[in-house]
Amino acid sequence: MDAANGTNGNAENGEGKPVDAVDWRKHPIRAWRARYDQYKQTRFYQTWAKRPKFSYGAYVVIMFVLIEMANMFLLWSVVPQLTYDPTAEDGLVMQVMDGTYHWLANTSGILNFFALGILYLICVTVTNRFWIGTAVFGAIAGITAFAGKVKVAMRGEPIIPSDLGFLTGNGGGGEHVTSFVTDDLRTTINAGVSLVVWFVVLCLLLQLIDRRSAFIHCSWRHPIANAKNTFGLVCRILAPVLSVWLMVSYATGLAIPGSRTRELADDVGYIPRLWNVMDDAQQAGATTTFLSLTNVKAMDDEPGYNEQAMKAIAQRYRQAAARINAERSSTLTDNTVIMVLSESFSDPNRVPGVHFNTDPMPFIRSLGDVTTSGLMLSPGYGGGTANIEFQQMTGLSMANFSDTMLSPYQQLVPTRPEMYSFNQMWNQACGSTSCSVGFHPFLQSFYLRGANYKKFGFSHLYTLDSDPKITHAGTYHGAVANSDNVTDEEAYKNVVEEVRSNTSGDKPAQYIELVTMQNHSPYPDLYGGENEFHAANDSQGVPGNEMGVHSEYAKGVQRTDEATERFLNDLDAIDSPITVVFYGDHLPGIYTTASQNTKNNLALHETNYFIWSNAASKSHDTKLPEADAAYTSSNFFMAQTAQQLDSKISPYLALLDELHAAVPAISRASTNMGEWETEDAPTYLNSEGEPIDPKSLSAEAKQLLDDYRMVQYDMTVGENYLQQMGFMDLPKQ
Repeated sequence: MDAANGTNGNAENGEGKPVDAVDWRKHPIRAWRARYDQYKQTRFYQTWAKRPKFSYGAYVVIMFVLIEMANMFLLWSVVPQLTYDPTAEDGLVMQVMDGTYHWLANTSGILNFFALGILYLICVTVTNRFWIGTAVFGAIAGITAFAGKVKVAMRGEPIIPSDLGFLTGNGGGGEHVTSFVTDDLRTTINAGVSLVVWFVVLCLLLQLIDRRSAFIHCSWRHPIANAKNTFGLVCRILAPVLSVWLMVSYATGLAIPGSRTRELADDVGYIPRLWNVMDDAQQAGATTTFLSLTNVKAMDDEPGYNEQAMKAIAQRYRQAAARINAERSSTLTDNTVIMVLSESFSDPNRVPGVHFNTDPMPFIRSLGDVTTSGLMLSPGYGGGTANIEFQQMTGLSMANFSDTMLSPYQQLVPTRPEMYSFNQMWNQACGSTSCSVGFHPFLQSFYLRGANYKKFGFSHLYTLDSDPKITHAGTYHGAVANSDNVTDEEAYKNVVEEVRSNTSGDKPAQYIELVTMQNHSPYPDLYGGENEFHAANDSQGVPGNEMGVHSEYAKGVQRTDEATERFLNDLDAIDSPITVVFYGDHLPGIYTTASQNTKNNLALHETNYFIWSNAASKSHDTKLPEADAAYTSSNFFMAQTAQQLDSKISPYLALLDELHAAVPAISRASTNMGEWETEDAPTYLNSEGEPIDPKSLSAEAKQLLDDYRMVQYDMTVGENYLQQMGFMDLPKQ
């Protein structure tokens, strides 16, 4: 007999048989239950069964504290001035708390708290384990906060829904983003990863310690055995459903003025600023900004949109094209056109307070004397490359989209069955996609370029990860350090070889798109004493460390200038008409001092561009009038190219041609009282580069803008009537 319980040494199952007597092969479940009953009799189990059970009151307190902690980390993530100092006496958590606790009662803190609370409920009710749900919530909040901190530092933007593509590789392969991460950010990331890992481990241990294993009691085996089980089962099913519904309703309602959610948010001071997501994230909270962008609407409804209205527009610009074409003689697609988006290229001497007594771009500046050149109004500062590229390739404008449309490459193009882009004119002329080729010395997955270029009708987009890969991909080896970015000289070699191969084979003219990478941020010291721009930098009122970054950037501009001169010389030697449209997409986000003065913001959104034709072209040394060239935006480049080449155009290009004459440059931002501000209205510049008051526009200009908006609606939201009507087709030869 067992002295402890008065039984023999072998435990018995529910039928009085010893456990060892149960046949495992015939009754595996019964045998397992018998073993479990035996285990419950052990001293370890008896002690373990007495472990504490956390009360629901404790859960509420813990949830409140952790929501506020997550809130502070997310508030910290969108404030560039708040950085982690690993040498400080306080650790990461205390630094974050000290920098953000005073914002918890502000609009951003309140709205963040509400959204994070719903997310916490979803995590707990879906898993039905408080500590497991807490671990999931903490991991999501932590990863989002630190990823947001990195993105804000690199691009001046918070995390938005379209960035989720990077997690799967569809938007760019998140693992490759680390190539742009500075050492300071790596320190922050390492601290963040450690914090998240330790938090998850702690939650898993608490899950074991807490005797309340299920957050909501329910029995799947005996769901209706008693009222408690039935009620628990109903709650178990409804709780996650209602939590998810609450989140969806909240996210949807934020974007709908007059909804209950919006009224609630408005009551605590919510004023959406989605035309400037960084400003919105700082004022309303990163979580609120993210959720408000999940309900994306490309454009507001056009009340007069229908097939008849589009027929009227098509006819209006057929007539305009006929008038223009009567005075032109050449065919656009007889020329090879090369679009060069030069990453972050701009003249640093145009930035207020910044000056170099050595010109970093003498060759490109000299082109202004002999060919079309000027300034391009960019919607971006420090980022936004893909949007400016989208405008240039399609002729559409970000100014016409709704505030929630932040990245057409990720939010719009993948959703459309087809999407028009200018390269399709060359495809139509040669009867094949072989006439459209793209080069980007980075990754095809970034901003879904690979899939989007295929939809645009490109035969190839050659990148570092394409098949076949881009041929020339050398990087710069400096005196002090090496760059990870492919040089412009190498990028140009790919284009020159493509053009030479095409012309030697007596093939039709091509459309070529090149998106460079050389001058992408960051701008570390690569050159050491070989960088003459440190000595040439005589900027006034700029801190020394900022001046150092400016000097490194200026050296990169000089390298681009020299490589571009060699590139054009190579093209000049080819006996085939070639035209290059070169432009900087945006200024680098390195002008901290200048950006603090709102009067400088217009200058910080203007980059350099030129349109050049080689010696074999009839338009060699053609220079458009200043009224047509001094100021522009990237959506007008193809219309300007056709004008330079004296080429006949389509009705669509006729619209862009006439609009550019009336409103030379369009951007998503706007001006107020002579100062540049981010408001919910487009900015229009005249041929002198001065902002135009929309109210002062002529009736003709207003009609052009209305037609342009309707055309963009048809192409991006509507039924694509215009493409079916031949609106984009060039006149037949």
